Amino acid sequence: MLANFEKRNYEGKERVWTGRYRNLHNLPHWHLESELIYIEKGNVTVSDNHRRYTLDSGDAVFLGSGEIHYIKSGEDSIVEMALFDSALIQDLLGRYQLCQAKLTHPYPILECLAEIRGELAQRRPFFELQCCESIVSLMIRIFRGEDLEERAAAGEGSSISHYKRLLDEIEQKYSRITFSEAAAFMGLSEPYFSKFFRKISGMTFSQYLNSVKLKHAVELLQDKNADFSITEISVRCGFDTIRHFNRVFKQLTGMSPRQLPPDYVLDDRPIRTIQDAFNPTLQNSELL
Repeated sequence: MLANFEKRNYEGKERVWTGRYRNLHNLPHWHLESELIYIEKGNVTVSDNHRRYTLDSGDAVFLGSGEIHYIKSGEDSIVEMALFDSALIQDLLGRYQLCQAKLTHPYPILECLAEIRGELAQRRPFFELQCCESIVSLMIRIFRGEDLEERAAAGEGSSISHYKRLLDEIEQKYSRITFSEAAAFMGLSEPYFSKFFRKISGMTFSQYLNSVKLKHAVELLQDKNADFSITEISVRCGFDTIRHFNRVFKQLTGMSPRQLPPDYVLDDRPIRTIQDAFNPTLQNSELL
């Protein structure tokens, strides 16, 4: 399943957000913020980068920037969480990471989140600084109490910002950019780039690139002012042969280019850019 990017929008200059949910369920997603999840009541499953944690009341997990995850809650469960700018604890994250996402010791997480929630609601002078101070203080306690391992110098976290720029690069150069050029743009070896791209986007680089190419091909086919043959459109959009173009077109639309109706709308969810908004929370989840 495709893991979408969730963009967190804040009301003002604060860099911390808190939420409390009953029966929280969400789709696989990732975001630039770090996330702290606490189980107040019930049982919850958190899947993080293909590792699954079964959590009960009092358990908590910490997820770093860029980690693909989703949550499935049991009936009447209550989950509290905080999302915050990873830059706030860059001195920690830049050097270390937790050996596992699930925390092994108790921490005053509920008290901290309640304090932050109060600050965000009352919005007294300097509340933004107080929220940042509260979450940083809590994270220091967590990093002091948990088992740590040194972070690789060129880990995935340092590649997220490059990934954002790569999506823009693909959008601009979709007709000619190659796998090797994309890996070089990211500053990664080709084998590592292949794994990284699939993890973040939920598909291979080739699948993503073909989706972008097809989006532009559909636009040209529906443009009444464009006087291009199907062969010319396939070339303009970077397909090496008309046969390849027709095959990809059929795979993604279920029809041939000649069968495309004028009002056809391409499902572009797989090629949303990192700037697009996406809410992973399903409708049966209740924000308290």
